Formats: sequence, structure tokens, C-alpha cells
Amino acid sequence: MPALYDDLISTAYGQFYVTSDFDDEPDPTEAFPGQANGLCGAQVPGGLFLVTGRHDGKVQLRVELRDGPPPEDGWEEIVEVSFTPVSDEVTLMTWHVDEYPLPGLQAGVAYRVRYCARGMDEATGYHGPREGVEPIDHYLLAFWPAPPEADRVVRRTSRAAAYWHDEGFTRST
Repeated sequence: MPALYDDLISTAYGQFYVTSDFDDEPDPTEAFPGQANGLCGAQVPGGLFLVTGRHDGKVQLRVELRDGPPPEDGWEEIVEVSFTPVSDEVTLMTWHVDEYPLPGLQAGVAYRVRYCARGMDEATGYHGPREGVEPIDHYLLAFWPAPPEADRVVRRTSRAAAYWHDEGFTRST
């Protein structure tokens, strides 16, 4: 399956974003409330707010446009949300630094999104240099056409993800 993005991505404050038709990241206090999951906030129309284990530095990320959901094998954390771009210009963004186009995602088309992670606990506890280190945590962000439905936690295994599900932005009002 060809990837829309498959490389390292910089994180700051353990976050990155997907946006359509706006130039700033979604506000986490608006992206998560009312959701069951705390890793992929999808409450801001046309935007996704994504949480990583690593606070600052680089993580490995693959973004795919698929016909259906990817396999669950090999992932410690899996959550799903619905996402409908409000523009054909969908962008992967880091915190005020980099932007990468995600071609093929179409305005007005409803997508299901699966956000998968592994290594979040190890990355959360890492206190070494920000740069020049192999990525500790790895992520997959997969989109496929599907009718909107409530977000859900498919798999939950790490302390880091548990914190975000139970105590993070999902509890903001």
C-alpha cells in the first residue's frame, strides 16, 4: 500500500495534527471532550489532534489511504475516529514548524481513521537527547471511506495511553 507519508516527524509537546482549510492546529480543549479516546481528537471539524509518547524529538509515522481498516497486528494502542475534510487541502502539521500535504483525501468525504501506536511508554520515559536518536515510538494513521460513527478505543495496553484516555484532554470542558 503506497503511503501518503512515511518518515520521521518532529513532535513538540507530544503532538502533531492533521488539518484541512485552516492554518493552525486544532485546540486540544475542543478536539477531545466527549470522546472515549485521548490519543486522536476529532471534535474540531476538518482537524485531528494526535498525541505521542515522546514529548520532544522525532517519531516514526506512516500515513495511509486505504480501502478498509489496516490489520491490528503489532500495535499496542489502537483508536478510531471519524474525520471529514472541509477542504481538498489536507495537511499533516507539526507544532508551528513543518507541513506535509496528504493528497487523495477529499473534502466532504467521510473517513474512518485508525491511529495506532507502539513504544509510547518507552518514549514517555526517555530523557536523552532530542535529536540523533532512532525513533522510540512508532505510529500509523490510516484513513478509509466509511460512514461517521463514534470514536472508540480498540486496544489499550500502555500507561502512557491510559493517562491520555483517562486524565488527558478528554476530561477538559
